Amino acid sequence: MDLNLKKHHSDLLFLPLGGANEIGMNLNLYHLDGKWLMVDCGVGFAYDVPGVDMMTPDISFIKQHRHNLVGIVLTHIHEDHMGAVQYLWEELKAPVYATNFGANFLQSKLAEFKLDKVVPIRIIDGSRNLNLNPFTIEFIGLTHSVPEMKALMIKTHKGNILHTGDWKFDPNPVVGEISEKEKIKNYGERGEILAMVCDSTNALSEGHSRSEGELYDSLKSLIAGRQNLVGVTTFASNIARIHTIARIARDVGRKIALLGFSLHRLHEVGKKSGYFTENFDFISDKEIRFYNKKEILVIATGCQGEPMAATRKIATDTHPSVRFTKGDLMIFSSKIIPGNEKKIFELFDELAKNQIDVMTEKDHFVHVSGHPSQDELREMYALAKPKVAIPVHGEFLHTKTHCELAKECGVARVIQIENGLVVKIDNENSEKIGFVKSGYFGVDGKQLLDLKGEIIRERKKLQQSGVAIFSFAVNDSLNIVSRIRINCIGSYDLKRDFAAEEMMKKEIQIFLKNKARELDLHEGFGLHFLKKRKKRKKLQESKILSEIEKSLRSKLLKIFEDLMGKRPVVEVSIHLVN
Repeated sequence: MDLNLKKHHSDLLFLPLGGANEIGMNLNLYHLDGKWLMVDCGVGFAYDVPGVDMMTPDISFIKQHRHNLVGIVLTHIHEDHMGAVQYLWEELKAPVYATNFGANFLQSKLAEFKLDKVVPIRIIDGSRNLNLNPFTIEFIGLTHSVPEMKALMIKTHKGNILHTGDWKFDPNPVVGEISEKEKIKNYGERGEILAMVCDSTNALSEGHSRSEGELYDSLKSLIAGRQNLVGVTTFASNIARIHTIARIARDVGRKIALLGFSLHRLHEVGKKSGYFTENFDFISDKEIRFYNKKEILVIATGCQGEPMAATRKIATDTHPSVRFTKGDLMIFSSKIIPGNEKKIFELFDELAKNQIDVMTEKDHFVHVSGHPSQDELREMYALAKPKVAIPVHGEFLHTKTHCELAKECGVARVIQIENGLVVKIDNENSEKIGFVKSGYFGVDGKQLLDLKGEIIRERKKLQQSGVAIFSFAVNDSLNIVSRIRINCIGSYDLKRDFAAEEMMKKEIQIFLKNKARELDLHEGFGLHFLKKRKKRKKLQESKILSEIEKSLRSKLLKIFEDLMGKRPVVEVSIHLVN
């Protein structure tokens, strides 16, 4: 059922284009009185897509309504919430709202794309409401693995929506303020929250998430007694974790080296935003060689197995500044994000081959999540008392479990959402009312590719079966007047099967002779004559050659199928010599 927007012009609508039934790529839209508000604009990891590592949501729908888009509000700095701005903003051209830390971080990313002086970034004041008519937004601080995470109380004449963003209830977040529970409680007690759109990442986890502050003692005990080089890899945006590791390094007498561009950027942006004010002993990666191994602690990018990140280079002994050897330690202070398992376990294996010790969250207390477990979700529902619950930010099992928990908490209306599904939020009857186009774009260098488009289909075909390219020249009687060049890439090894190559060349010659006979081409009556003879039908040489190439391609595909048991991509290029 397609969305009839005219019918719902005056309704309060919620529409996720990313982040529903998946972890990552958060992009949420709210609609009222013909206007749209975007909350977050994030990227996600791409899996098994040749040439593509990152994805963004397909914004085709909101692009059509961008003249009614009042703003893009970013809840915090994580890539899955703001990492798509540099790729999608030029299609939207709406003002972007972020906290001071968020604005500084986004500005540094936009500079890479020469957009830092183009995108209008407006710094929000968390103590004041933001008026983006017909939406008024109050910002509520919640703890997460980065500071300045802001939940949004979206106020409208149809009712209020609490959009939580990513959060947890952490009494000791290390960096940043603790959650402003009292604000939520006050709204809840007055029955003023119509709907809550809430994080589901850890909805399968029982109990309460552990505090960031608890990690210090555990990580310190693992690092303090080591006499070798120690590395910690974590999410580059986790400023609290980097603070914790830096404090441990200082307290055990080690210098700290940051490895990876993203970490250096976070450090610089953090200092600019008022963080990293303590006296930490940072050194450059080039200074590592001047110290004994037991005097160094490195913090590296690449905890998810990214191929070009510092941890991968360490594992493959290709990092230009640091070399890990037998007995050194790499701690993965991070979670294995679903879908990244293969890359990460390959990384573990590479490190193990080099006799490097590996510690992960599976065997040591080295990581805490930034998302709420079940007890925190129950507490949030007890505070907010929403009439409607819409779980987001999780795969289907996460949001399904969250829906069941919300019902247990007494929420009257619970809606399982998915990308592209439009929900009407109403005091009387909140319901699903239609779908809009949704999907993904792949980030491929400086271009965005439709992941269901022709380019990706061709790449997958090439990846699976390879390509065979045939090129030669003919005269206007279709006699071959050059060498037939056959270039097989990743398909069939003609260098080891000379007979197959000769067979193909012979089949091409036979095909062209039969085609010349079919077109009644002979000396003096070539393609040029055929063009004149059939001028009324506008049959051009190029069209004739195109049809011949197409027919020959079909014949060659059948030959390859007999040889290989599968069909590669076959391209035929025939050049006409007058």
